[in-house]
Amino acid sequence: MKKVLQISFWILLIAGVIVLLAFIGQKHNETICHSFDLSIVNPGTDHLITGEEVSAVIILHIDTLKGKTLGEIEFYEIRRILNTIPYIKSADIQTEISGRLNIRITLRQPLIRITNKNKLSYYIDTEGYLMPLNPGHPSRVLIANGNINDGISDLGSPELHIDSLDENSVVKGLWGMAAYMKKSPFINRMIGQIWVNASGELEMIPMIGDYTIHFGTIEDMEEKFEKLVTFYRKGAGKAGWIDYKSIDLKYKNQVICSKK
Repeated sequence: MKKVLQISFWILLIAGVIVLLAFIGQKHNETICHSFDLSIVNPGTDHLITGEEVSAVIILHIDTLKGKTLGEIEFYEIRRILNTIPYIKSADIQTEISGRLNIRITLRQPLIRITNKNKLSYYIDTEGYLMPLNPGHPSRVLIANGNINDGISDLGSPELHIDSLDENSVVKGLWGMAAYMKKSPFINRMIGQIWVNASGELEMIPMIGDYTIHFGTIEDMEEKFEKLVTFYRKGAGKAGWIDYKSIDLKYKNQVICSKK
């Protein structure tokens, strides 16, 4: 008898919880959305899109949110819309009991800007995703241009990744180089642009000074950067590196300089 009573108790408890959840869900669906808030989780000075622009895209596609019941709002559609915006890494949508709708978005962080032989310019983020330019929102990142034959004439899918490019693509090498440079505040402050010449070798344009750094290929990249840093810190100061016409890092264990 005692066992029967225990089973009956648990059945009634579970049934009660189900009914309560259904009631709460119904009341939640009937709640009027009185406000809509969209914010960026990782704010920065070089955003490729603003929260206001994302909100405008959402409203453009689904008209309005305020005044609708939460049950009428198509949350899957909102997610679909957000997924079409290439600058968004992830989004979290939550509702409050009061009827407030909160959207928190995390933006992709641009790492390098590429301009290829087809004159197409795009950013690549820290995770390797390609993003189109957004007029009015330039990002102060490393620039690479010149003889970059990546075969891209249109970005197409917002989820285009460098892994989809040819294994020997120069763009993959440039992205890896930009990631390495980003880890070194010193190098990151010194180099502003990379030019890929007709031979496929890299020429770097410094942020300060009127000279060219001949880097050669991406091969032995870390060793070459180490030579450059050592030269700047130990040798260039004595010689007056601003007076140089070029600095050549292509040769093993050597830094060859040419004066103006």
